[in-house]
Amino acid sequence: MSTVFTTKFAVASDKMIAELLYMTRTRMEEHPGITTDGQYTKKILVDSMNNFSSQWLIVYAGDEPAGFALLTDGGRRPASLENKKVVQLAAFAVLKAYEDSAANKSLLEKCLSVYKGREAIWAEPEAVREQRSFLEAGGFVKAGDWLVFGF
Repeated sequence: MSTVFTTKFAVASDKMIAELLYMTRTRMEEHPGITTDGQYTKKILVDSMNNFSSQWLIVYAGDEPAGFALLTDGGRRPASLENKKVVQLAAFAVLKAYEDSAANKSLLEKCLSVYKGREAIWAEPEAVREQRSFLEAGGFVKAGDWLVFGF
């Protein structure tokens, strides 16, 4: 039987916070070059989950957390997207054990479906470094210093 991948909105529950902390810690172990500057502490995760301008998503392989994404309205945006309805893909990560599975696809489809009312989704290439080629294959294009997906 094949593994079923589902992507869910993360809420500030003890279970989902623990899953995000586990995945961010595992991601840093899998990719030692990643610097997070303390952005994945329990307090920061809870604060961002309770912030109306941010949305965390978690993809599951069966019942196991396999990856996450963070979408936000905040932050600096590319000049070419000023005065447009856009959202930033601030993080997009899938654990190595699930890189060759449908986890990436499930997570990206949910990101895109949630924000279809926007003109674009953009990302800083460094924030999505491990998944950049997957995102480009999924429709993101290089636009200056950014990756942009236009609807």
